[in-house]
Amino acid sequence: MGIGLTDDHRELGEVVRALLERREARAAARAMLEAAEDSLPSFWPEIAELGWLGLHIHAEYGGSGYGLAELVVVVEEFGRAVAPGPFVPTVVASATVAACGTAAQRERLLPGLIDGSVTAGVGPAGDLEITADGRARGDAGVVLGAPTADLLLLGAGPDVLVVERTADGVTVSAPPNLDPTRRSGHVTLSEVRPLAVLPGARDTATAIARTLFAAEAVGGASDCVTDAVEYAKTRTQFGRTIATFQAVKHHCADMFVAAESAVATVWDAARAADDARSKAAAETQAVARSKAAARTPEAAQFQLIAAATAALAFPAYVRDAELNIQIHGGIGFTWEHDAHLHLRRALALRALFGGDAPAAQVYALTAAGTVRRNSLDLPAEAEVLRTGIRSDTERIAALDESDRHRELIATGYLMPHWPKPWGRSASAVEQLVIDEEMALAGVKRPDYSITGWVILTLIQHGTDDQIDRYVEKALLREEVWCQLFSEPEAGSDAAAVKTRAIRVDGGWRVTGQKVWTSGAHVASRGLATVRTDPDAPKHAGITAMIIDMRAEGVLVRPLRTLLGTSEFNEVFFQDVFVPDEDVVGTPNAGWRVARATLGNERVSIGGGSAAGSFAEDMLMPMAREHAHRLAGAEVRIGQFLADEHAVRLLELRRAVRSIEGAGPGPEGNITKLKQAQHWSEQTAIMSAITGPELALAEGQSAVVGMMTLGARAMSIAGGTSEITRNQIAERILGMPRDPLIT
Repeated sequence: MGIGLTDDHRELGEVVRALLERREARAAARAMLEAAEDSLPSFWPEIAELGWLGLHIHAEYGGSGYGLAELVVVVEEFGRAVAPGPFVPTVVASATVAACGTAAQRERLLPGLIDGSVTAGVGPAGDLEITADGRARGDAGVVLGAPTADLLLLGAGPDVLVVERTADGVTVSAPPNLDPTRRSGHVTLSEVRPLAVLPGARDTATAIARTLFAAEAVGGASDCVTDAVEYAKTRTQFGRTIATFQAVKHHCADMFVAAESAVATVWDAARAADDARSKAAAETQAVARSKAAARTPEAAQFQLIAAATAALAFPAYVRDAELNIQIHGGIGFTWEHDAHLHLRRALALRALFGGDAPAAQVYALTAAGTVRRNSLDLPAEAEVLRTGIRSDTERIAALDESDRHRELIATGYLMPHWPKPWGRSASAVEQLVIDEEMALAGVKRPDYSITGWVILTLIQHGTDDQIDRYVEKALLREEVWCQLFSEPEAGSDAAAVKTRAIRVDGGWRVTGQKVWTSGAHVASRGLATVRTDPDAPKHAGITAMIIDMRAEGVLVRPLRTLLGTSEFNEVFFQDVFVPDEDVVGTPNAGWRVARATLGNERVSIGGGSAAGSFAEDMLMPMAREHAHRLAGAEVRIGQFLADEHAVRLLELRRAVRSIEGAGPGPEGNITKLKQAQHWSEQTAIMSAITGPELALAEGQSAVVGMMTLGARAMSIAGGTSEITRNQIAERILGMPRDPLIT
């Protein structure tokens, strides 16, 4: 879907993509496969003229004055095209100099990097030292772009060196490359006088490099998804397109989820970089800018989220490139096909900027107390709304609990996204302001869970009489509702309804069975789907009805789960009478009611994933005390924490889409799938850290054991992960349904 969410960012991406297609950047990359050496691509002067090399640099040095938030949108498109040339290493170098250099260094180095007359290579690793007289020596390791770059950006302990490639004492060896479309070289220094030394800049430079090369990686990964899906739609095997095969759909869905997870973290890493830059710029002039940037909380947050980005983006690119070839089959393994261009680029990026180090840093920074919280820049209208909302919430906060609850209902603040009079028909912006002010005032709104979404469906599709009879009682928590959709043979196929209703005088007689009904044992009423026309097509002939759970003929039998508890139930109906006034919507049109979505979508930036509080409150304390029980603990936990950020940021991007009026994105389906995987991995880590004590159901080990057992439900409840993958493939990626299913 792309990094850009605003109209301006999306338009920028489209412009870049169009130019790279027009200038045949992909063909230029292919031409480099067997070229003798690197050379500047033909479009280099044009991108310099357009100002893309200085998009993120202040105007006083010849740049456009934007930030990394804009630059990553451009870099993403270069990654999508597998564009050759030094664009990305050059902007990494200029961004590092701009963030960490002195005024004199910026004045000297930035103009050439911006106008395209100077290119750069980037070396993330190496073992360099600076002698007492200011000379550099040692092995700089593998440097991306080194064979032809004018300047080399190299790490030396905590510092960063800017070295001229042609300076005395610089040796660059350029053997054959895994990725000939943009070559790397091995660099050694022997008593080299650096062009510039950026003290203490290595952490910032690493974060910038990770962010920008990750932006390139997500562009490449996204292109792999598109390529695989489009090929699968046309490739025919066994009499049908392979896009109808569930195995292929699941590959494509997993590719898409990996790419979008990385997109979310790149997006936030760029935002964090700009936050850190703004904070550093605001520091007193008495402190050197590089030191100011290094010590701010914003800088630590940038390093954290950049490390998380690297931990996700580079493996995602490699895996998506591999699966793209897999889906293409033999043709994808040929030299003539472009799929291997992505795999070569992905493997090189992972080798240079990925590995275990990013995940280990995520763990280290988190363990040290660095936290990246959600933040949004709300439009000006938010402040206009805030004054009245703050006054209301402060008044409500002063009431006792019972009066507060009734006042929340009366004012619509209880469910602000609901239509009036029960809610406030609040826009996305108003909902977020309400959330902020409620939190500040200490007002907690109750979670209605299933009752909430069933009652909203009733408000949207029910009669005035039904709304009068049921809504207020539910909001006052006098009645709890359940959702009677699932049936024994239906599983995730909610339309496979066999519970039947027969027309009788004044209503219907319902007979059948529902299962996996959460809360049925405590519910007063339920919203059920029943088949009222057995001769109609599968999704027709269904009617939605309100069932009195205490009516004659209703039997609720709790199901004991593997945890030993009973949260859901079997429900049996034997000639249960439902009056006509309790039919919701039109008879035989109940599938529309069942599929009803939240008309005024609930928008919240929340605090992260459902697992978030456990990771912060339980996993990390356990890890600090017993990490030695888990081999490779820092890397595995760091990878988990990186994914935790991705889940959080997918929800944040969903909120931004609502604010921007950009329409729904893919985040809801993605987070449904990721939450199941995420919870399972967290409990697996906690089990390993617990060690042998897990076998004893006492104390903390009992909690971990129950969480680990319960994790199995996450990939089943609300639709299995397999069905979610089908939905991602069919509804988001546009892949066809299995034609064998009628």
